[in-house]
Amino acid sequence: MHRWKKIVSSVVLAASVAGALFAGIGHAVFAQSPATVTAQDWYIASGQDPWGTAFDSSGHVWIAVPGCDPQPTCPAGTPSGKIEEFDPSTSSWIATIQLPKKFAQALFLAFDTKGRLWFAMPDNNSLGMYNLATKGFHQWAVPTAGAGPWDVVVDHKGMIWFTEHLTNKIGRFSPATHTFQEFTTPSANSLPYGIVVDAKNNIWFTENNSSVARIGEYTAAGVMNEYLVRTNPPSGLTPHLITIDPTGNIWWTEGFVGMIGELTIAQAKPGTTNGVTEYAYPANCTTCGGSHTSGISVDSNGLVWFDDSLQNIFGSFPDTGTGSFTEYATPTQDGHPHDGLRVDSQNRIWFDEEFKNKLAEAQ
Repeated sequence: MHRWKKIVSSVVLAASVAGALFAGIGHAVFAQSPATVTAQDWYIASGQDPWGTAFDSSGHVWIAVPGCDPQPTCPAGTPSGKIEEFDPSTSSWIATIQLPKKFAQALFLAFDTKGRLWFAMPDNNSLGMYNLATKGFHQWAVPTAGAGPWDVVVDHKGMIWFTEHLTNKIGRFSPATHTFQEFTTPSANSLPYGIVVDAKNNIWFTENNSSVARIGEYTAAGVMNEYLVRTNPPSGLTPHLITIDPTGNIWWTEGFVGMIGELTIAQAKPGTTNGVTEYAYPANCTTCGGSHTSGISVDSNGLVWFDDSLQNIFGSFPDTGTGSFTEYATPTQDGHPHDGLRVDSQNRIWFDEEFKNKLAEAQ
């Protein structure tokens, strides 16, 4: 059965300058909520409109810098994008990777176990790879024309999966044979967006079209499932990015309705809203033009972290589904935190501030 909950935030903070202290006191009974969070940010080394992030085996932060604000593609003539590498131990940028001229713009990033960096490029309909060892680039055209390859993830067998945001498909690429397979969703025009892999090697993804608004699953056994977020979704319900909590339940952001969603796997039934709960957080800025919830990630303490680019906040909520939201201002006012939110192995929260050309860290 679908559940909808409006959760009152314990603390909402005003926008602050970089490096300021954010004293977010959570509800007293929820030990998961951090007592304080500090945040700081850094201008990216070059380029503009930072987007997706990834971590390498050394804990460095890599961020895609497309050089445009995709709508969902970049304007014609936009130069090939860049990828920046940041070292948290020295708080410094240590490499700028310029994509070759025949490439386009990377939006999301994912490392495989061999240290190769994978990314999809919607503007030239291709999948790209950067080999850190050889400093060489490779790209492969996606079979479906105009597919708009978007988010990317590496499964436990080393296969590269990506969403095809302008269609109703997800794709899989074999680095060993350089071959693609594509899988169609039951719903037409589903516009897949975020993608993640669970511990059993099942692939989960969001379907971003508000008239569809479903969570997709392609199982390790080769079965395509869809789970309804609501039976009659409103126009602003556009599932964006997706993550998995320590218990294996699925979480996602819901775009313009100011909510995050959860699918409890034990209760889930394809084709229904069974096991789905949506949690509404307070939108306290009345002059921001609404809410836009996009980035999402879970830390090892069971806190689900998210950001809202219009409200200019990031926040957390217990993955138990009970408790209160705790919200924090972005380090830089009007930073527009977006798709790049990700929690690292030390429970540091990283996110892009797209419109201020910054990478932010909170801990």
